[in-house]
Amino acid sequence: MIGFVVCTVVASAALRLLARAEKPAKLTGVHSSFPVFIRLSYIWAFVAALLGVWAAFTSNAHGIWGASRHALTVGFLSTMVFAIGQRVLPAFSGMKVLFSTKLMLAALALLTLGCALRVSSEVLAYQELVHSAWSWLPVSAITEMTAVTLFAINLILTFTSKRPSNS
Repeated sequence: MIGFVVCTVVASAALRLLARAEKPAKLTGVHSSFPVFIRLSYIWAFVAALLGVWAAFTSNAHGIWGASRHALTVGFLSTMVFAIGQRVLPAFSGMKVLFSTKLMLAALALLTLGCALRVSSEVLAYQELVHSAWSWLPVSAITEMTAVTLFAINLILTFTSKRPSNS
């Protein structure tokens, strides 16, 4: 797990994720927040690695392991898919323009919110730190599923629309 932390830091440094961009991001057809969510996905990978290290050194770590897996799968991987997918999939389907950049932002924001809620509530609930955190778990699931639904709707409308729009 410590290797995962080191690899995440090295990858982030090599990609210069926290450095100021030399050129502006290519945002044609996507929401202007696109670079922020790409950076956030790497932060989620780092959080997943740190949680994994914490779990490795804790005797009762069920919630911490779950939070680590969720930060990696939803925080890192799904955020990357939601950000990169909405940029490249329309181009792969006949150079279409994404149906709505606002839906893109909504899906990414809800995914991030849901993941933050889930990761924090798993640690707090399963580690028996905050009993009310158990009630946050279903809210996080609904928030994330709403994000997935918005992502799917945006891509379905992109693929089925006859004329490109960019609202």
